[in-house]
Amino acid sequence: MKKNTMAAILSSLLMTGLFTGGCADTGLHASQDEYTIEKSVPETMPSETIPTRQISKDPVESAATTPTDSIQNTTVVQGGPYGEISLSLPDGWRYETCPMDSGQTDYGLYGIRFYPADVTDGYIALNYIDSFGVCGTGLAQEQASIAGTNASIGTYDDHIHWNFIAFQDGYKGIVALTYSVEDWWETYSGEVMEILDTLSFDPSVRAGGAYVYSRESELDEVGLSFSLKNITPGGATLVFYQYDAGAATGSLEYGDDFLLEVQKNGAWEEIPVIPGGNYAFNSVAYTLSPKISSERELDWEWLYGSLAPGTYRIQKNVMDFREPGDYDKYTVYAEFILN
Repeated sequence: MKKNTMAAILSSLLMTGLFTGGCADTGLHASQDEYTIEKSVPETMPSETIPTRQISKDPVESAATTPTDSIQNTTVVQGGPYGEISLSLPDGWRYETCPMDSGQTDYGLYGIRFYPADVTDGYIALNYIDSFGVCGTGLAQEQASIAGTNASIGTYDDHIHWNFIAFQDGYKGIVALTYSVEDWWETYSGEVMEILDTLSFDPSVRAGGAYVYSRESELDEVGLSFSLKNITPGGATLVFYQYDAGAATGSLEYGDDFLLEVQKNGAWEEIPVIPGGNYAFNSVAYTLSPKISSERELDWEWLYGSLAPGTYRIQKNVMDFREPGDYDKYTVYAEFILN
């Protein structure tokens, strides 16, 4: 477990009330480790104490923001690597789609935000979260049927609004979260539930790629984590983070070399390279800085071609370099899926 990263996450969760003590069963059966080490580590969590962005009545249009003035029963769809999320919004509501790796989600991988058109702050986030769990002594939960499936509704500290709805069964992974809704909740809470009742999640319609956390993504010996984002059949963005600056005995470095494996029948198999044995990597060393996320684009199509849908992992070597001839070499992996 990343010690310093863990402390930061726990601090954030303690402020929000979503991780404050005894654990509560959401019906998702996610472990504490799954929740706190979750790949897309949340920048914020639902909270009345954490400020959210101000929502303009005339939001700037972008690939991930769609104004919805004068609409009637608009169907909003957001696809992703674990399935397609859709819901129906009535006239008077706005929405923002949040694609995978867009940075639009407060917590989770991808989803949809929606909110009344006449409010300037607060929204409902309907996200796919690959590992979700909650703890807290002030948590009250009730079971309900929403959108034709079972769901767990969680409310902290007797708020007038619920904090989360964790869907179950065939909709497992879909979680609705409230952000700064207290000023308009009494007026619109009924419509919120009517909108959520139109939710549809189709796990058979998958698109894109996603990093999948595994213990092999971390090197406690040097305090380093390794992950991916912007995954395509032809490449991805490598993400390194040295979370424990005191663990390494020298500077952490990595090169251009890498190896791809595919999972078949529960085992990892090395993927044959296109050039056969006639290829080489540049002899270069990239230095990692402590407490800073380091990213580098990687194109693997020249070596492996365009990858077919499946489960893969990439292998990278990292050196704890003290001086020429004096270093320790480690291997770290990042697992990912492609659809």
